[in-house]
Amino acid sequence: MNGSIINQNVESGVFKKYYDGYYQFVMDNEEIIVFEEVSPNVIRKFDLKSDRFKDKSFEITYSEYIEDDDEDLVSFRIEKLKLI
Repeated sequence: MNGSIINQNVESGVFKKYYDGYYQFVMDNEEIIVFEEVSPNVIRKFDLKSDRFKDKSFEITYSEYIEDDDEDLVSFRIEKLKLI
């Protein structure tokens, strides 16, 4: 991911869907976060491209990045997932 990390968070959320390279979660505060990238360790442990984990609750550790060439563009990367 190109950019600078601006924040790292740990929150609970429900996995909703994978589409076109994006992973959508609804967080406990009802905010929808779409993740553009997932760490290789998470991909090995959880096949989020299948429906197996749809509507499952996770503890999500994720990073927020600000794009170096566009400070208005923030992207999200899942660093760790824990099924709860």
